[in-house]
Amino acid sequence: MLTTVLLIIILVGYCSGKHAVNYGKIERMKHFLLVMIMSLPLIRADEKKPSPPAEAKLTPKQVADLFADDIGTWKVKGSSHLIGVDPNTGLPRKPVEESGIWIIRWKVKGKSTEALFTAKINNKEVPFVGLKEYDAKQGIFIWRLKGEGFPEGVSREIYDVKTRTFHGKSSHPDGAKEESTFQIINKNKRLFETQVKKGGNVIFTRKATFTRFSQDQLDDGN
Repeated sequence: MLTTVLLIIILVGYCSGKHAVNYGKIERMKHFLLVMIMSLPLIRADEKKPSPPAEAKLTPKQVADLFADDIGTWKVKGSSHLIGVDPNTGLPRKPVEESGIWIIRWKVKGKSTEALFTAKINNKEVPFVGLKEYDAKQGIFIWRLKGEGFPEGVSREIYDVKTRTFHGKSSHPDGAKEESTFQIINKNKRLFETQVKKGGNVIFTRKATFTRFSQDQLDDGN
């Protein structure tokens, strides 16, 4: 995420340098890139690493059980909202509905998982691979996400055993602050929420529900 945002900064800076500038096109490009990056689930800038208290650290069995519960095929449905004015219409932007399928499988049994999904970017289905592992020394989960043709993004999360929720906090290069949660409701349902603030104002939000496909649904092709 951090490297992706830096790439955008370099691109916009180049366009506003020695060359003639079409500000309408640049604004639309910035809007598209921001939606593209922020709409991807579970990927965040990682400038600041969370520091959990000692009691927040998990045992190897707890980690293995959390990973095992994620294994399966998931339907993801939700919406994202880039708050502000649409430069094309001059009207406030509306939330965008999103949906997709995630397949999560073992990378190393008991220690890490691999997630496979696609995201529609510029009318093209782009495959993504996510790797999740646990850093026992720091007591945090590390999530690495790589899309075809995109740089790798890395995020770090603390897990709250009592609420069964992963918590993430991060800082973006432009000073914006992001907070997110990924809550385990039950074996077959998860809820994801994130919001980005800048100058005390919310500039982006996203909510999504992960629902596990049953074996009967998979067998039926549904």
